[in-house]
Amino acid sequence: MTQIYIKPTDSIEILSLVDNSFDLLMTSNKNVKRYPLLPDTLIKPLPIAEHGFSVLVDVNFGSSKRRILFDTGVSMNGLIYNLNALNIDLETIDAIVVSHGHTDHVMGLLGILKQMGKKKTPLVIHPDSYLERKLILPNGVEVNLPQPKKKELLDQNIELIESVGPSMLFDDTSLISGEISRTIEFETGLPNHYAKKNGKWVADPIVSDDQCFIANIRNKGLVVITGCGHAGIVNIIKNAQVITGESKIYFIMGGFHLGGPFFEKIISPTIDELEKINPSFVVPSHCTGWKAIHEMARRLPDSFVPNSVGTRFII
Repeated sequence: MTQIYIKPTDSIEILSLVDNSFDLLMTSNKNVKRYPLLPDTLIKPLPIAEHGFSVLVDVNFGSSKRRILFDTGVSMNGLIYNLNALNIDLETIDAIVVSHGHTDHVMGLLGILKQMGKKKTPLVIHPDSYLERKLILPNGVEVNLPQPKKKELLDQNIELIESVGPSMLFDDTSLISGEISRTIEFETGLPNHYAKKNGKWVADPIVSDDQCFIANIRNKGLVVITGCGHAGIVNIIKNAQVITGESKIYFIMGGFHLGGPFFEKIISPTIDELEKINPSFVVPSHCTGWKAIHEMARRLPDSFVPNSVGTRFII
């Protein structure tokens, strides 16, 4: 595999915009700034939680700061509501990245684009994100997964960057992985997932459009942000190390998809691997699942950080 050079950044700030939890009583430290308790905190609209994921990533290099919106949550209005509650100006967003086409990561996309006005915004997306998809539960219930529609996106003021491979943004400081190599035996994808391809529903456990954000902080190591982690968080990290040639993992965040009966059996081997990788920060979010999050808190006490909407990570 050809290695890709990522120009080191000076620092990165990540703001949690959409996640499954919001906690007003968490404590801050120098790297983790929680939503503040101020005299008017309970008077103003507070951020809300939902079953989805979105973060705002500020990449700082030299005198420049560039801003990525990574995923857009599960509802059409939740992300916009939280952006307003957190006083974020849409005009400050320099690019939008879709981690994959599942509903809980893309439903806010069209609403955001419609409000971004005249600014032509790069949108990085894998072409499989447009596939019709569904989950079939063990009891036979079929759960539809509404997807983004390419025509609707093209009607907006975007620069469409549609790729199955890696994409680089902002003077080679921000890498979007593209499709992720699957090498970890116990990470087998999403077994009850189906997609319509060539007019027919077929089993699609791989979810090949799953991709992540990667940056390299000078003298610290890689930052890896994933949406749902359908490729497997260990696969995702190993792939980031291989394609960048950088072995040190500094910060990982996102959905690790370890919740529910299909995945709880791989919680332990996943954390075994995370212990070996030894990142400085582990921020399991969204679909990681209650059991996995609590086990990470127990086994990774020095690196584990719980997420909450409105939290700003300064790294």
